Order: sequence, then structure tokens, then C-alpha cells
Amino acid sequence: MGEGETPTAALNSVAPTAFGKLESLNPTASFKDRGSSVIASSVVDESTPYEGIVVASTGNTATSVAAYAARARIACAVLVPQGTGTAKLSQVAAHGVSVFAVDGTFSDCFSLADTVAEDDGLVNATAIYSANPYVAAANRSVAFEIVARLGEAPDWVTVPVGAGPLLGGTHRGFEELAEAGLVKQVPKMVCVQAHGCHPIVRAFETGASVEPWDEPITTEVGAIADPLRGYSEDGDRTLASVRESGGVALALDDETVFEWQTRLASVDGVYAEPASAASVAAINACESIEPSDSVVALVTGHGLKEPAETDVAPTPVAGADEVRDTLLGE
Repeated sequence: MGEGETPTAALNSVAPTAFGKLESLNPTASFKDRGSSVIASSVVDESTPYEGIVVASTGNTATSVAAYAARARIACAVLVPQGTGTAKLSQVAAHGVSVFAVDGTFSDCFSLADTVAEDDGLVNATAIYSANPYVAAANRSVAFEIVARLGEAPDWVTVPVGAGPLLGGTHRGFEELAEAGLVKQVPKMVCVQAHGCHPIVRAFETGASVEPWDEPITTEVGAIADPLRGYSEDGDRTLASVRESGGVALALDDETVFEWQTRLASVDGVYAEPASAASVAAINACESIEPSDSVVALVTGHGLKEPAETDVAPTPVAGADEVRDTLLGE
């Protein structure tokens, strides 16, 4: 459906050498389309034993897999946590798939999806390493496109992370370019998670392996708040990419994330969902990034999926002079 080849746009208000990779402009408005295209193609391949797809998601993967399943005429069931945003669910339902709400976290949804897939011969398309190896492999193309646009690898790449196959796949893409002699460096990878649930960041800070997040989840930015229960090894794979690249992992509070969602839209014209805005906020928050460093933030999903809570009531107007004065400051 035309996934990939998304723009890499300058974010001059953030820094002169900052860019946003606008994955929000993929067919279903998120980076998930890269992996969904590959997984749908694998299911329709007659050499595979799969009869359909089951997927756990906080929203974007569900929307993407549903769209590609519909296009390929594949049976599909989607499992989402209770409380998933209506904007995303409306998009999922429009594709005619079966949607089920699970009383629990994303990890609970994944556990159920894994059980269903194992028992019934379905493929588990959940976007984590351990369930779906196609995802990280597909995300290598993000690195290829960044280099094609900039002519070289940036110093840093900031990535919003749940389990992290986007970060891991992008990092691997840069490694392959370096191994082929096409770039001089592999960027330092920045893992960005929500302060209210940050198992990978916690492991980075302590120097330990990733452990599941067993504390209460206190964030509204669910896409970067995966507790990793039952698949903490996925977090270790992401953390390995961060450490190997010389990067960092950091957690942001919700207030900072929502502030940057609004700022990014009002100053740079890029309307991003909160998790996407977190990758841009990380440029400002990461003390290791120098002002002269080049950095690309992966803007992973469109703001229409989780609209910012802004006052949309129009200002009453009496006539043309009032409009003109507002615009021209007279």
C-alpha cells in the first residue's frame, strides 16, 4: 500500500541539526505498516501453515495489521487493553476485523494472543521480537531511508520504545550500512520510555538485565509503557542495541510528553501522537546530545490517533478588522 519512503523533515525549532522521520505518514499513519506488510505477505504465501492472524496491541499495530489483513483478505482478530483510545479503535473496526478488549495490560493481551496462535494455527503478529521476527527485520529500512535522505548517518537517533523492535531493527539497518562501507558511523540510539513504566530504562540505569515492570503503571502514554511481562528478553535485545551503539535510555513524564506534542504541532507543523512526540522531547532532555550533533527523531504515529487536549472553541469574531488585527498584530 505504499509503506515506507516517509519524509525526513527538518525540526528547526528543536535544533538546527534536528530532523523528524515522519513515520506518521505511512498508509495507516504509523511505522507499524512496515512490519504489517511483511507479515501479511508471509501469511498469504502458500508455503506457510497459517490460516489467519491474531495480534495484541495498544492501538497502532492493531490498526496496521487490520488494514493489511483486510487488503490480503486474511481473517484477523485484535486484542487490545481495556481503555484503548476510541480514535484508534474506530480505525481498527473500520477494517472489519474482530476486536476484543482484555482486562489487563499489553502483556496480558500478548499472552492471550500467543495462546490462541499456538492452539489454533494462527500467526501471532504482535510487534515484539519473540513473537514476530518480521518486524525488526522490516524496520531496518528506516535506517536505509534516513541515510538516503541525509547522505550520511546522523550522530543520534531517538526512538519511542515499548518492547523496542523499531529501535533494534533501525540499529541493525545502520550496522549493515556500516558493514557495507556506505556510512562512516553507526548512530547512538536513544531509547525513550514513559516514566510511569520504564523497564528498559531502569535496566540501563542500573547496569542490569531487563526485569518485568511489576509496579503500578502510572502513565497515559501507553505505547511507550510496556511492562514486558513474559518477554523481558525483548527488552534485553533493545538494551543491547542501545549499549552497543554508545547510546542512552531515558524516561519522560507525561507532562513533558504532552507539552512537546503541542509544541511540535504549533511550531513545526508536525502533529504527532504522544509517544511520537516523546522522541522529539528526548532531544531536549538528553544531556549527552550536543547542540552541534545531528539527530533524527522517529515520529512513529500521527496525532489524529491520540489528539492533543487543546481548546478548540473558535474565537467569536465581529468582522474583518478583528481577524486582520489578530494576524498582523495591529
